[in-house]
Amino acid sequence: MYIIIIGCGKLGRTLAFELSDVGHNVSVVDSDAEKLAALGSGFNGLSVRGVEYDDGVLRQAGIARANCVVCVTADDNLNITAALAARELFGVGRVIARVNDPAKKSAFELLNIETIDPTELVSYLIRSKLEGEKT
Repeated sequence: MYIIIIGCGKLGRTLAFELSDVGHNVSVVDSDAEKLAALGSGFNGLSVRGVEYDDGVLRQAGIARANCVVCVTADDNLNITAALAARELFGVGRVIARVNDPAKKSAFELLNIETIDPTELVSYLIRSKLEGEKT
């Protein structure tokens, strides 16, 4: 599968390595050269520096052949914009976006963008561990 990851922070880097290690073709896009440099020489995918929703940058990242785009920046507005560009402008079949502020989740839902909410996931995991201790 060809996957584009928008955002090269901790989560983006981790995903890039994990997905690449299991055989996926991975391209990472970020406007911050230092974040991309943090991938190091061990990353065997493509890294592209530029505005994460710019059509030229996305084309350089290989969006024409992308099966999935995963938007995981720390900026919800950037994630929404990049997700919509991938889906609406380039017809990418699957787009997943990280929601950083749970209050903004409804905006993603209104736009029919599949989301991952780290706050919700961590809350669930903590509750599960606490409830598991009671049994």
